[in-house]
Amino acid sequence: MLKDINFEIVQDWDGGFKAEVDFSSTDKITNGWQLQFEAPFEIKEIYGAEVVKTENNQYTVGNLDWNEKISTDQSQQIIIIANDYGQLAQPATNFQLLVDEQSNQNLVEPIPPEEPQGTDKPIEQPPITNPEPIPDGNPEGTGKFRYGEALQKSFLFYEANRSGDLPNDKRIEWRGDSALGDGSDVGRDLTGGYYDAGDHVKFGFPMANSMTTLAWGVDEYKQGYQVSGQLDEAIEAIKWGTDFFLKAHVTEDGKTKEFYGQVGNGWDDHAYWGSPETMNMFRPSHKIDASHPGSDLAGETAASLASASILFRGVDDAYADKLLENAKQLYEFADTYRGKYSDSITDAQSFYNSSGYGDELAWGASWLYKATDDKSYLDKAQSYYDHFMGGLGTFTYNWDDKSYGVAVLLAQETGSDRYKSAVEGYLDIWLNGQYGVQYTSGGLAWRGEWGSLRMAANTAFLAGVYSDTVNDGGGRFSAFSEKQINYMLGDNPRNSSYMVGFGDNYSKNPHHRSSHGGGWSEFHNNTLNQHLLYGALVGGPGSTDDFSYQDLVTDYKANEVATDYNAAFTGVLARMYEMYGGDALSNAELDALPGIDIVEV
Repeated sequence: MLKDINFEIVQDWDGGFKAEVDFSSTDKITNGWQLQFEAPFEIKEIYGAEVVKTENNQYTVGNLDWNEKISTDQSQQIIIIANDYGQLAQPATNFQLLVDEQSNQNLVEPIPPEEPQGTDKPIEQPPITNPEPIPDGNPEGTGKFRYGEALQKSFLFYEANRSGDLPNDKRIEWRGDSALGDGSDVGRDLTGGYYDAGDHVKFGFPMANSMTTLAWGVDEYKQGYQVSGQLDEAIEAIKWGTDFFLKAHVTEDGKTKEFYGQVGNGWDDHAYWGSPETMNMFRPSHKIDASHPGSDLAGETAASLASASILFRGVDDAYADKLLENAKQLYEFADTYRGKYSDSITDAQSFYNSSGYGDELAWGASWLYKATDDKSYLDKAQSYYDHFMGGLGTFTYNWDDKSYGVAVLLAQETGSDRYKSAVEGYLDIWLNGQYGVQYTSGGLAWRGEWGSLRMAANTAFLAGVYSDTVNDGGGRFSAFSEKQINYMLGDNPRNSSYMVGFGDNYSKNPHHRSSHGGGWSEFHNNTLNQHLLYGALVGGPGSTDDFSYQDLVTDYKANEVATDYNAAFTGVLARMYEMYGGDALSNAELDALPGIDIVEV
């Protein structure tokens, strides 16, 4: 039953340590599990499980409600905070996985646990509305920043960029319902989804990639989301996107007929500077179909729905099934009717022109394999990687190029040296400052003037995931990831955070119509933004000079924000929280922020 077990001490201090226990099962578990082991230490806190029984030096820990099911070969993680009595930290031994699918007769009968003193219990249920984050006894954490707070605020940005009929528990006071007529020109309800950046077009291609990337981060660092109290916010943010994709997907006889990949005209929208609540221009709906294909758009959306289905499995199985069914239909459409979406939705060419669709075919197949365990998707992913890519370039993962993400996923799933070699070669380009990557004096890996932090954050995310799951490269990949994120949060020569509303000194005037609150006259005069766009990652330095950045609303290259800018960045924040902690704000502290209103429903 127990296939693999790894007990790793990740932090050690005088009197105690933090350990990560990763295990997998040879069989599928659907009715709960317990892990039994001998421990030369005392468990003080545990996350991802609960202590069921202790006897002498033997512990039995069991699943929580949200992780009672484990797929075959799926890795499950438990985090332990231990008291080692001042002795040399030693790992647990003699592990046994206890499970009985029919009657649970092999499981140890739980005994009522004692209430821990001075420590809140971990969350033990699926996502709920606005749960209080779990204090860890050290609000600032052991790293440079409060990563839980940064993670928390990133989702405030996603809420600020929501389109459509906003829920009663919305937290952004200055946002209201908007674009409620979207889709009326084609007789469909296309409300909802996200505005792309500082504008109000709903570009489906980057929106889908943002949701895939967010879901990937939750899948990799779910423990960090859970313990920080942000898992519900993450799932709600992703569902706001996937609900829109389901609306945009038109099927007939169980197959994709049409998919609406954009709402709004880019040029008309960019001629308007104001809030989405007051815009009144015509917003056309743009679609792909068999005669006007978009393999890249459909493939990325399939990846988005498939990755999201993994998160909802065991939480809302009916919704997970719906996501997966639509993902399969869209992928079949993408694979059957080949073509670039921007050749069909021509308005997108000036804003999000696609360079090709081969990477999305491999990307979508990779995520469908992760969601289904159907090896035919893995075979497709590897075949399309060889046919369309054959290796990696010198840029990085982004809304248009998923090849780098494909290679990381295939390295994870297959362990093949060819994928590992490709990923490590790409990461070393960034680490060594080659092929267009330059380093600022403050340590930012800089690859271009437009959204420089977005590119560094995307690379930091892949470096972190690869380091944690495939090969740590002697620690260099993880160190790179940490350095880049800390730079963005304020560890830089300007001593300023590039995340709006985070830290003591931060960007306040992003290129963002809604938070600016003015019209063209105020914009051209660089009038200060009326609202704080909490959690948004701005573009960043426009050159290798750390001091080249200016916090001006008119600077769309260095100071615009976008849903894709925050997507990978958010995943790295969850990783940093798992490593170093740092509490999220309490609901009362959030409610006290200007423009934020916490509504208990």
